[in-house]
Amino acid sequence: MPIRGDNRRREVPYTVSSKQEALKVIREQLGDKSIGFNTTITEVSEEFDTGIEQLVETLESEFGVELSEELVVEVDTIGELCAMVARASKENDLD
Repeated sequence: MPIRGDNRRREVPYTVSSKQEALKVIREQLGDKSIGFNTTITEVSEEFDTGIEQLVETLESEFGVELSEELVVEVDTIGELCAMVARASKENDLD
């Protein structure tokens, strides 16, 4: 039970979701803030010099995860890729 007049703040960490953080990393790597969750991998491959392989390597390095190649080839959008990173990151946190 809190003591009345106790002005100490509780330490509640504010964290951006891993999915949002992955999108931020992708935007920084591509240098384009208009990239969103609905942007297709095909659009990224056609518009930028960076391929999906480079994006995956960057995300794996940044988040300390390993993404399954079999699943990565099935990804159609940046949002799906970011969700995959978030799931892998969460699984790492549980280990």
